[in-house]
Formats: sequence, structure tokens, C-alpha cells
Amino acid sequence: MSNPTNTINILKALADKTRLDIVRTLVRDRDDTASCAEVSTCSSLSQPAMSHHLSKLVDAGVLLESKVGTEKIYELNTPLLTKSGIDPKKL
Repeated sequence: MSNPTNTINILKALADKTRLDIVRTLVRDRDDTASCAEVSTCSSLSQPAMSHHLSKLVDAGVLLESKVGTEKIYELNTPLLTKSGIDPKKL
């Protein structure tokens, strides 16, 4: 199991309904990976609001962020979640 601080940060990030919906979308509809544009289409949030939520998930380690050209790609950090005792498929 990961250290308690990591688990607390993950749970705090997932406590927000919008962020939990983003993770659920990645798990169910996107095979755990999506571009920023793909994630944004799942919500009616403005681009700055969506960026804020994605940043919170990245900061907590829930999502991994990479760049392909000018596009940001987000991937669910399944190993970290599993290590923290969280099954992404059950969110």
C-alpha cells in the first residue's frame, strides 16, 4: 500500500464530482487515455475550469500528463490507484 499522504491526496482529488466524472469517463469510455479535447467534450465546463480539474488530478497523481505535439494527453495512473487500494473500475 502507498503512504497515507498519497492516498489522502488521491481521495481529496476524487471527492469532487467533476473530477470523479472525468476519471469515470476515462475508465469507461476512453480505455484510460484521452486528449484534453476528448475529455472536454464529456462536460459542459469552460476550458479554464476543465484545465483546473485536470491539473488537480495530475497533481494528486491520479492522471499522468504527456504532450504529443501541442496536445496534452491524460492517462489514468492505474498502478498508483491500485497501490492505494482504489479500484478504478469500481469508481
